[in-house]
Amino acid sequence: MSTTFLTGADAPRVLALSARDEEAVAASCERLAARLAADPSLRPDDVAATLAHGRERFAARRAVTGTDAAGLAAALRDAARDTRPTEPAGTLVLDLGDGSAAAGGAPELPQVAEAVALAEALELPAGADRSAARTAAVLHGTGAWLAARGLRPAAVRGRGPGAAAAAALLGALPLADALRAAATGSPVPAEAGSGAAEAAGTALVVRLAAAGEGRGEGTGTELYLDPSSARAHAELLAALWRRGVDVDCSLDRAGRRVRLPGYPFRSSGPVTGPAADLRPLTPHEQRWLFHDLVRRGSAAEHAQCATAVLPGPLPERAAADAALAALQQRHPALRTVFTQHGGRWFARTAQTPVPVTLLGPDDRDEARARVRHATVEESFAVADAPLVRCALAPAQDGWAVALAVYAPVAGAASADELLSEWAELAGTSLRPAAATL
Repeated sequence: MSTTFLTGADAPRVLALSARDEEAVAASCERLAARLAADPSLRPDDVAATLAHGRERFAARRAVTGTDAAGLAAALRDAARDTRPTEPAGTLVLDLGDGSAAAGGAPELPQVAEAVALAEALELPAGADRSAARTAAVLHGTGAWLAARGLRPAAVRGRGPGAAAAAALLGALPLADALRAAATGSPVPAEAGSGAAEAAGTALVVRLAAAGEGRGEGTGTELYLDPSSARAHAELLAALWRRGVDVDCSLDRAGRRVRLPGYPFRSSGPVTGPAADLRPLTPHEQRWLFHDLVRRGSAAEHAQCATAVLPGPLPERAAADAALAALQQRHPALRTVFTQHGGRWFARTAQTPVPVTLLGPDDRDEARARVRHATVEESFAVADAPLVRCALAPAQDGWAVALAVYAPVAGAASADELLSEWAELAGTSLRPAAATL
């Protein structure tokens, strides 16, 4: 396979456009097609890079593929005449299959090359199937490449070597252990290998499948990727973009920012973009959110939590709530909530401050452990839920408090510092026994 799998002169390009409504995105397609046709010096790679990295992302989407300016211009004119509205993706699921998708060979992608090199260097017991390890490596590398492009699945699943690759992608197993499991036929964590149960509602499943593999009639809820086909990689990213998924469609091709036709502003008309109170996620938020959506329940692992036991009576709820509200006013990022809109993830600022959780007395469990459990392990989530928690409980020698915050929104402040601030606002102070767990 050519080393210019996705970057050679004859390899496909993807041009991905968006606008606030369908009329505007159609006009954008027409304008860009005219520019490509009129300016032979305009390189498609420069256009793709500018669209991928230099434009705001709106809800109405079009994306086309092609290998040269003329073909891309023609595809853009066709896209401008497409009157179908952008269809939101819904819940994303990545299905790695059973390994048959790797039958066409390993794509020349850096993530695949790294995984395959590890598979070939593994020390395996006698009778182990090294080809199964290599198959799992191809599937893992392809999934890692998709993740690097911005695919954020809610579940990853697979069978056979695909289950081992899924376990590694989900972080349930180190890649080397997953490849050994594929080679020896050893079981992998069932939760990781099969993927978590798909969320309620319509799921969009991205399946790895070799060319010619049976695909049924197609319902609009499945997309396919043949790992050995460069064209399939481009078409998948284009299809995901059209479904509202914020993938990077530049295909890692070198391109520079160029001046393109401006946004076709209109004086009136319906807006199909996200609500005004939503903002795009920062790269830091995207990275952690993707990890915790793929590894269901892992958000607690990425929460900073501080606990303390203080003397005296338990504070009144009103005073505890007021202190936490004041803390969230001091640190607006603590009011962040992640939410989905049109198949995409956004952040918003909650208007109502998070209240504290007051636990009743319980002689069976140590109070410090109880408040920590209430703030992190029991209820911490990243979807449509506050990203800061505070819990109080009576203790044998006073009362215990815990404050937990999701790492991506903590900013420069540590959980210990935030808890100390809360205590001061509540009219008390932490004693030296405070500790971060």
